[in-house]
Amino acid sequence: MNGVQFLKGLVIILIGIILLLNSFNILDWSVWYNIFKLWPLLLVSLGISLIFRRRLAWLAPLVILIGIIIGFSASYMGVDLNLEGQVEYKTETLQRELEMVPMIQELEKETDDTKIIPESTMESEVEVVNVNEENIQKETEMISKIQKANLHISYNVGSFNLEFPTPLVYQCEVNYLYPEFKPIEDYSIQNNEANIYIHHYPVSDQQIRNPKNRIDLKLNKDIIYDIFLETGATTINYDFSKFKIERCTIQSGASDISIIAPHYNADINIDSGVSKIDISIPSNVGAVVSLDTGFSMKDLDQNFQQQEGNLYISNNFNNSEYQININIDSGLSQINIHYL
Repeated sequence: MNGVQFLKGLVIILIGIILLLNSFNILDWSVWYNIFKLWPLLLVSLGISLIFRRRLAWLAPLVILIGIIIGFSASYMGVDLNLEGQVEYKTETLQRELEMVPMIQELEKETDDTKIIPESTMESEVEVVNVNEENIQKETEMISKIQKANLHISYNVGSFNLEFPTPLVYQCEVNYLYPEFKPIEDYSIQNNEANIYIHHYPVSDQQIRNPKNRIDLKLNKDIIYDIFLETGATTINYDFSKFKIERCTIQSGASDISIIAPHYNADINIDSGVSKIDISIPSNVGAVVSLDTGFSMKDLDQNFQQQEGNLYISNNFNNSEYQININIDSGLSQINIHYL
C-alpha cells in the first residue's frame, strides 16, 4: 500500500468516525459547519494532484485530511470558523428575591391567682384581690413566603452546574453565544410554592453551531426543590449536598453526569442515551438503586447488595437518617455509584 491510498483511507475513516459520533449525539452536528467552511482546500488538493501526479500525489489527500482535522478541532474547542474576529459570549442572570412575611405566634402565660396590693397609709391591712388574668405575649417571626420551588430548565445543549447557595429563591447565570439561546423565565407563585421555567427560543439543528452554553445555578438552602432538567448533549455537575432536593429528574441525550446526593429524602431519576453517570452518596443516606440499561458498565461499591434483577439496596438503608431512590434508564452507559 502506498502513501496516497493510506491517506485516502484515513480520510474516509475520519469522516465515518465523525458521523458515528454525530449519530450517537456525542459530537454536535455543527462540526460540519467548520469543516465545510474550509471547502477551498478541495481546490488546493485538486491543484496539487494535477501538478504533482506521481511524485507528490500524497499531498492532495493530506490537505483534505488536515482540513477535516482543523474543522473538527475548532468545533471541539468551541471556535466557530463562520464568525469573524473573537467569539464573544453574552451573560445574563435570572434571579428572584426572597420575600419575607411575618408569622405571629401567641404565647399564653397565666399570672398568679392572687394579686397583693401593698399596705397604704390609710389602711392597716393588706388587701388581697383574686384575679384570673392571662398575660398574652405575641412574638413576630419573619419567614420565607416561598417554602417550595418547582424548577424546570430546558436547554437543547449546554453544561449545567450547581455548587453554591444563594439567599434568593434561586439564581441562574447563563453564558451563551447565539441570541436563540438567550434565557427566558416564566415565574409564578401559588400559595407558598414557586414555579420556575427557564428555557430559550426554538432552534433548529441548522441554527446550532458550537453554542457551548453554560448554565450555572444557585439555590436557597432553606427551600425544598423539585428539579426537572431537559437537555440534549450535555455535561452536568450538580452538588446537592447543601440543599433540600426532594426530586430531581434529568432527561438528556449524550451526557456526562456527575451528582452528589442531598442530605435529604429524595428521588433521583435519570433518562439518558450514551452516558457516563457518576453518583456520590453521603454516609448518612440510604439508597435504593434501580437500573434499566442496555449495554453498560456498572460499578456499585461494596455498600450495595444486589436484589432481584437490577435492583440494589445499600446496607444502611433501614438505619439511615435519610433515604433516596435512584432510577437510571440509559442506553450505552458507564455507571458508577459510590459512598463518600
